[in-house]
Amino acid sequence: MTEICVQAYTTLEELQRKLENAGFEFVENYNNSDTYFSILNENDVENVDYKILLDSSLIVRHIVGDSCDIKNLVYKKKTLDENGNVVKEIKTKLKIDDIDKAKQMFSSLGLTCWCDYINHNYEYKKGEISIIVQYVDSLGVFIEIEEFNSIKDKSDKEKFAILKDIVNSLNLPLGSDFSCKKPYMYLNKTKEHHV
Repeated sequence: MTEICVQAYTTLEELQRKLENAGFEFVENYNNSDTYFSILNENDVENVDYKILLDSSLIVRHIVGDSCDIKNLVYKKKTLDENGNVVKEIKTKLKIDDIDKAKQMFSSLGLTCWCDYINHNYEYKKGEISIIVQYVDSLGVFIEIEEFNSIKDKSDKEKFAILKDIVNSLNLPLGSDFSCKKPYMYLNKTKEHHV
């Protein structure tokens, strides 16, 4: 699965208005509560590169919305290109029934909790294209878009370029990183507050 995630330097409301003006229809909103645990110790977590950190981490994820209440353990395996862009991601999910007990177990095992945040998601759709507008406290607004059926047979690099073009066509003030790593950004942001 190829996807992009880019920061939008605008308000949530302005971004939603732009999407509606571009013909996207609101589908639903839901929240991801994500808690990342790593086998690395706290010092290593703060000083290792993102791919190594993610490869050594599990996510306790709780997705809650009007039509869903999903509890999973998630492992992500990402493939990065030479520029650090995530061009492919494989997610392995395991359903669980108790978020708090999962977190307690990982803490008891001595795993390092390095990120705990809520991602507020607003899904918009136009044809087969689905765009998720995301808001994370203390980080801001993001746009995420995943590959869709008509491009699934293209190469990872082609898919990445197509998704990037779709987001650029919205004419919004965007960051230059189309592969934002929100948990890593959050880790570094909270690290700044402790210094």
